Amino acid sequence: MTHLPTLSELSAYYHRTDLLEKVVLQIQKDFNWFNIAIQFQETSELSPYQQLYQQILPLVDEMLNDNYPKLLALLYRIDLDEDFLNRKLKEIANADTDEVIADLIIKRELQKVIIREAYKS
Repeated sequence: MTHLPTLSELSAYYHRTDLLEKVVLQIQKDFNWFNIAIQFQETSELSPYQQLYQQILPLVDEMLNDNYPKLLALLYRIDLDEDFLNRKLKEIANADTDEVIADLIIKRELQKVIIREAYKS
């Protein structure tokens, strides 16, 4: 059995382009469930993580302010539970809520892709 990384151990995977396409597809699939389109083009200026983060952040901010139930439903779909999220928000007290959530969404989606890859082989 392969060691499955925790959310805090994922940074080693940020530059794995083989996983990245799958992460983008997973994020698009989960956001599309709520009719939210996520676009992705590889650029040299931004890392894929930064590009996804910049797209997800304003969406999270908007839902946080205008449609909290939709945000909770999205987080449930992504499999980020509210208790875990609240613990993270307390741990990183000086960070903005929308920034923490956007970061956790990307990390959780990456973790799901890694787990799927581990069980596939």
